[in-house]
Amino acid sequence: MYPLFFYVNRFRKYTRTHIFKASFLAITVIIYSVFSEFYLENNIASSGIHNLFESLWWTMQTVTTVGYGDTPVYGYFGRMNGIIVMVTGIGALGYLTAAITTIMIDARLASRIGDKMAVERKHIILCNYNETTKKVLRDIIKEGFEIVILNDEQIPGTNEYSFIKGNFLSENDLIRAGIKNATMVLIFSKSEEKNSMAVDAETILSAMIIKKLNDNVRIIGEIMNPESRAHAETFIDDIIIKGEVSSLLISSSILIPGMPEFINELFSSKNIAEERVDIKYKNLTYAEFISEMEKNGKIVIGFREKDKIFLREKIDKVLDKDNFIYIKENY
Repeated sequence: MYPLFFYVNRFRKYTRTHIFKASFLAITVIIYSVFSEFYLENNIASSGIHNLFESLWWTMQTVTTVGYGDTPVYGYFGRMNGIIVMVTGIGALGYLTAAITTIMIDARLASRIGDKMAVERKHIILCNYNETTKKVLRDIIKEGFEIVILNDEQIPGTNEYSFIKGNFLSENDLIRAGIKNATMVLIFSKSEEKNSMAVDAETILSAMIIKKLNDNVRIIGEIMNPESRAHAETFIDDIIIKGEVSSLLISSSILIPGMPEFINELFSSKNIAEERVDIKYKNLTYAEFISEMEKNGKIVIGFREKDKIFLREKIDKVLDKDNFIYIKENY
């Protein structure tokens, strides 16, 4: 529970803002006008103000400079008071309008330069902006995810994601990016100019900080050196070795958790093989051929024709490829 002085200090800080001062001044002028004008005009039979609502109606016409003229004021003191309300009311309303406009402009500018607090919930945070980030961004935007990019340099902005200017090793910047409300964090390699182990050390350190701030968030991390995998596994859920297909693996990992680890294990094993299609199967359909191979403990995943590899063809099509690629059943 926060102590009382905490709330007092927050209130005092808020009262120093222009929007508070402008709002307070405008409300004060309106309240003063409603009650004072009612008091001064109520007893004059020809006046248009005989209740508080009529006084409020006259006040709003006056301070907004609309002036319908359907609520006349005839008393000398009522008119003198009206002059005061006109001058102070128009000034107060102008001050309030200027304060609101300033907030909107500041918010737009802050959004452009990344100096703001993310308001998204259940979103994905992308740490560091590089070529891989661009490719992944194109893929996941299509899926409709809420995205926040945390980067120490300004990036081209669009309405498809939020940008926070900051460092992925800073707790405050991660909090500004909404780490406590995020469901997933993607950490991309920060720089290729440094030693690969040093870059990976920063990635792992960032993952440690993220887990400290939100232990439930899922982390996908891109590392440059395969030797860093053993250290990264403690803090990073899905590890991607930087390379040509790293963006594809990261994109697939968002939709299918654990996919990079599965692919890494699959292709690092000796359970994938390729064989030539026996002549006796040439008249079978792809479905019939796949079924026959599964009976022999071979799970077909693709076919080869010369230097090109194809995934499974239409099941009712007659087999027309020379070689097939399969996973041994004991994988």
